[in-house]
Amino acid sequence: MEIRIRQAQLTDAKAIALIHVNSWKTAFSGLMPDAYIRGYTEETRTDEWRHILESQKENVFVAEANNQVVGFLSYSQSKTDKHTFGLSKLYLCPSIYGKRVGSLLMETLEDVAKASNIQNITLYVLDKNDAAISFYTKHGFTFGSDFLSGEFNGETIIDVLMEKQL
Repeated sequence: MEIRIRQAQLTDAKAIALIHVNSWKTAFSGLMPDAYIRGYTEETRTDEWRHILESQKENVFVAEANNQVVGFLSYSQSKTDKHTFGLSKLYLCPSIYGKRVGSLLMETLEDVAKASNIQNITLYVLDKNDAAISFYTKHGFTFGSDFLSGEFNGETIIDVLMEKQL
């Protein structure tokens, strides 16, 4: 399978949204409340991604196989540290898990970061998401000291900071 990484276009919003929704259903099943996962529909995610792509609020790369979007990542420069990128999202079609597409997206982000004189990449990951934590650890990320937490229907959801120095 040949993978091509490219900058996302506004016309990719629907494909990105579908991956986002389906990936959440697969990756977070049993880790987050089902009602929380179901609360993000293809329609709401498409609106979200159209806004992100139109406003250029985040930089977005997509991975394509056979001219179809099969994964994406989004990031932005830190508002508090000009030498840091914050990885916001990295999601793949569940059918291509384990086929190095996530690694190719991560390598692209690191190449862009180095070319932009960025020294750190940070991200927040669900504390119970062992697969994602393993992926990021494999790519050189370590746990930071920060976390984010929220509540949904009485359940606490915690995202922990991971960071990598380039």
